[in-house]
Amino acid sequence: MQNGSYAQLSPETVIAKLPAARALLREARIDSTNRLRLADAALAASVHTDELLAVLEDRMRREARRRAQQPIAVTLKPAERYEEEFELV
Repeated sequence: MQNGSYAQLSPETVIAKLPAARALLREARIDSTNRLRLADAALAASVHTDELLAVLEDRMRREARRRAQQPIAVTLKPAERYEEEFELV
């Protein structure tokens, strides 16, 4: 088990672990290239870290639910037919 939070990591590291975070950080006007912890970068942008992480988690859950509900394309191969099937006995 890993102790810690994404708030203690740099925004670059969070984006590397959670690619969906890039759009959210951009919306919150948090620079993803700075070396601050995500908590400090959010504070500098006047965003609550807990709210930011909650929105990120919510978006990721919604996307996962959307993907799970999409129909899966299945291609069926025709069944093999044997010569015996067509012979009259």
